[in-house]
Amino acid sequence: MLLKREFTLLRAQKASAWTSAPSWRGWKFLVAWLFFTIYWPGQDAYGQDTPYPIAYASGDIQTVLLHPQGLPAELPFISLDSGTLVFKFDDLSSSYRTLEIRWKHCTFDWYDSPDLIPADYIQGFTSLSLNDSEASFNTRVGYTHYSTEFPNDLMRFSKSGNYLLSVVDPSEPETPLILKRFVVYENLVDIELIVQEAKSIPLKRSHQELDFSITHSSDRFIIQDAYDALQTTILQNGRWDQAIAGLEPIFVKGAEVVFSQQGEHPFEGGNSWRFADLKSLQYISQGLDRIEEGRQHTHMHLKPDELRTYAYHQARSDLNGAYVISNERQDDHTGGDYVMAHFALACFDRYPDQDVYVFGQCSDWMFPLTHRMQWNDQHRRYELALFLKQGYYNYTYVTRPTWAANRHDSEALTGGAARTSTIEGSHAAADNSYQVIAYYWDDSGYDRVIGFQPGRSAVY
Repeated sequence: MLLKREFTLLRAQKASAWTSAPSWRGWKFLVAWLFFTIYWPGQDAYGQDTPYPIAYASGDIQTVLLHPQGLPAELPFISLDSGTLVFKFDDLSSSYRTLEIRWKHCTFDWYDSPDLIPADYIQGFTSLSLNDSEASFNTRVGYTHYSTEFPNDLMRFSKSGNYLLSVVDPSEPETPLILKRFVVYENLVDIELIVQEAKSIPLKRSHQELDFSITHSSDRFIIQDAYDALQTTILQNGRWDQAIAGLEPIFVKGAEVVFSQQGEHPFEGGNSWRFADLKSLQYISQGLDRIEEGRQHTHMHLKPDELRTYAYHQARSDLNGAYVISNERQDDHTGGDYVMAHFALACFDRYPDQDVYVFGQCSDWMFPLTHRMQWNDQHRRYELALFLKQGYYNYTYVTRPTWAANRHDSEALTGGAARTSTIEGSHAAADNSYQVIAYYWDDSGYDRVIGFQPGRSAVY
């Protein structure tokens, strides 16, 4: 069991999508890896070469939503005891099809949990038909809207941890139509966190970092091994592409385990999120330039955005990159139409060897080619047309090396990491949400989420 755990941790070091603090434990991981290489030839991460993707949706699938019940702009984190997730999406294919939803338990670094089968972590059915579907009504773009909630009367999770949701067509069960990450946690420890300016002097005004501590107790849960069995992950605005994992405790004092980024791998503070109000097809809302009727759908042109690289920070309320589906006249989810939203970013010149993306929940927190902007030399600006459902959207502009285009592997997520500061600037005073997840390697062979704590940076 120990060797399996060490092998799992080595994978996290090898998968450079995770930014890990170096430590003496790396030598132990290397010994474990050599053991498996010599004695288990052909076994590569238990048959899995790379972590599961952050998200995926096939071309006919649009507007995939996964959030806690009643909280459409919140992240998919729920309590093992009482949480419920709402899952919705639209299928724009021309024919109705019967689809299934499945769940898979994963390690803290998003590989298959090596010692578990579905019956170990799900009570009830391990896959369910998506029977709750409805055709769109009075829309120019036709689609079938699917929705469900889980856990429900037919299935419940019996273990906390990282989970991967997949949707498949039973006729092609090995080809997923949707992949989506979520986390089920237990409240077994207390986590306190402080978000502050980066400790590094050059980054003090532009970056943020966390100090946090985990407190355990004998009546709830005892952390017996704070250096090997305990793992933590820090997210900014729920973004798995820039997650920080593998931090060493700076000290353990009684029932308290204290962590600090200590100036290592701070987060860009970024800026307030931009917004696109696409709720109305009749009226030009704030931020829109004009609305045009096309042959197949409506075109909504946003006012050209300006660079904020060196502009003063102006705080305003936002959804931290999320979007909410809404329209002015009909049911939001079956009466909302799809429009072509036109984005434009005025620029002095194109960025050499860099691509510009429209980024946020609208891009599934990734960098698909559909969200990569094109340079218009005549108008000196980047442009993009996105197919979006009516609603209110937060978005931002990020740059990414051209060589990383259409890649979401470990190398591309680190060496080709997206930068916000190039276009938006970066401010330690920006408002961001943070999430700290505490994992503990359980004796039965899985990463148990023993604690979860959200927090926010202070706006000043």
